[in-house]
Amino acid sequence: MREEVTPPGAGDSSRPDVAGILERLRLADVKLARQREQQTGMNETDRAAMRFLLEHLDNAEVTPGMIARALHLSPASGTALIDRLLARGLVVVESHPYDRRKKLVRPFDRDTDPDHLDPLTLRLRTLAAELSVREARIVATFLEDVLSSVTRAALTAT
Repeated sequence: MREEVTPPGAGDSSRPDVAGILERLRLADVKLARQREQQTGMNETDRAAMRFLLEHLDNAEVTPGMIARALHLSPASGTALIDRLLARGLVVVESHPYDRRKKLVRPFDRDTDPDHLDPLTLRLRTLAAELSVREARIVATFLEDVLSSVTRAALTAT
């Protein structure tokens, strides 16, 4: 008689299907990204950069390097991003008043509401804030593992 191996938790009907939920999340994210890009002409990275700029209006300076680091982009990808935003008239790039080597990036329209630009981010932040400290630690650990897996997969795909 052959013994069948059941994946952990497969026989437990009270255990949530986390892998299934993650797969549905990935598919929904791809669909949403396509819809947003068709509607606005901005991809997710462009939108994240604009949110970063709008949320840092009070800072004395935001440089292309700061944006690239915040979005985990290479310097070359950061430059391409700023060029796209500049070409669309969404940002202004100025020389630094004291350091000729630096450029400063500012949103063209400082009155844009970052939550209007990307309302999903606000909703996700609200959901995260509602977690208890214990729940937040568990979710954060899990999401860091997921992020690490996605990052490794992206690196091997290139």
